[in-house]
Amino acid sequence: MARARKDNFADSKPNVDMSPMIDLVFLLLIFFMVASTMITYQKDKRVTIPIATDAKVPELIEGRIIINVYEDGKVRDETGTIEYTADQIEQLMARAKERNPNTRMHLRADKNASHKMVKDVINASARGGVNNIIFSTYVTDK
Repeated sequence: MARARKDNFADSKPNVDMSPMIDLVFLLLIFFMVASTMITYQKDKRVTIPIATDAKVPELIEGRIIINVYEDGKVRDETGTIEYTADQIEQLMARAKERNPNTRMHLRADKNASHKMVKDVINASARGGVNNIIFSTYVTDK
């Protein structure tokens, strides 16, 4: 009897439907894309960044305070909407340092900005307790 049953199913092979597995893979892909945090920062296009041959792209983005220094000497936040004085930069850096001891200032200075203005921003940041400065430059091929 067992032999007769075996002969009845000898020609049929199991069918494996792949569509539920493909659906699951796409759902997992969408889940991880939505769940992951992408850390980006805005770049003000009014600041013309200088070119440096030995520039390196910093890996760690989190913990940065972005300050833009414009050609006309104005100092603004990363969006370019809030204008800062040296005292305000000092207070901003002091508050950021309290929240995160690894805070760094990301300085995006226009290539035609005065050196004195850049130096004043760096000094204000140092008075606020943030001594680690990242200078924005464009990376070029050597």
